[in-house]
Amino acid sequence: MDFSSISPLGVALATLAAFAFSSAYFSPAGVFRIWWRAMGKTDTDVPGAGMNMPVVFGSSIAALLVEAVAIAAVLGGLHDAPSIAQGAALGLVVGAGVAATSSLGHRLFAGQGFRVWALEVGADVAVAALMGIVLAAIG
Repeated sequence: MDFSSISPLGVALATLAAFAFSSAYFSPAGVFRIWWRAMGKTDTDVPGAGMNMPVVFGSSIAALLVEAVAIAAVLGGLHDAPSIAQGAALGLVVGAGVAATSSLGHRLFAGQGFRVWALEVGADVAVAALMGIVLAAIG
């Protein structure tokens, strides 16, 4: 695998697009209230209470950056010049085939159920597809 062909600009833009999408998806205008209640939280519970929020956001962004590099590496290894459709398809396969499936057991054993899992992996799959599109478009 040749990491030298990965576009730093593509990775940066894919990370930014994923963070923006995730922020909108989990916002009050998105699925936040449904997701929050599905986890057994109430309106009086504060998201991130007691946590170091710079660490939470920084870790989340770092994870998205790693994901973007991984998708770029796989995308670059499969196609010399992937189309946007190929980027989206690869992202969907990675999102649904890896991210979604690997987290199912975690959610079920944690007692959070299928609804929390579905809401969270909906974002994961969409983010992976979005990253594939951005990375294919930027090259």
